[in-house]
Amino acid sequence: MMSTNSELAKNVNRYLSDVATSFLKFSCFGAVWGCFNPIPVAGSKHALMIAKTGKFVPLAPFSSLASIGYYGGVVGCVAGVQRLICGGIGVARGGRHDVFNEIAGVGGVYIYMRTILSDKRVLWNNRIVGGALVGTVAYANLAP
Repeated sequence: MMSTNSELAKNVNRYLSDVATSFLKFSCFGAVWGCFNPIPVAGSKHALMIAKTGKFVPLAPFSSLASIGYYGGVVGCVAGVQRLICGGIGVARGGRHDVFNEIAGVGGVYIYMRTILSDKRVLWNNRIVGGALVGTVAYANLAP
């Protein structure tokens, strides 16, 4: 049980920093995966060529910039959503962090991925993530 407001503030700050660092770290992991991923992103010229010819030709490393942003945004969002739900439930439960929070976070990721797992929704998800990152950098540099 939390006794003071300062303890609640510490838990909230710890929770928000965990969400932010997990999002950034896993966005980088996703971008690295996108660099070496041999499967083209749906709708790209490589994917259309494979659909037209029916012959799969794996991509060379670093050959698709679209897959770097695609996987960076998706993997970062998955980690961010999991930590957001897990940490939020932990703070709501009075600072208790246990396996039940992690299970709820995985359930939230399942619902999130089921919702955005179409090409158009992933595209909009990644645009929103990119806009949020640009807005964050702009705010950090322009705020007094």
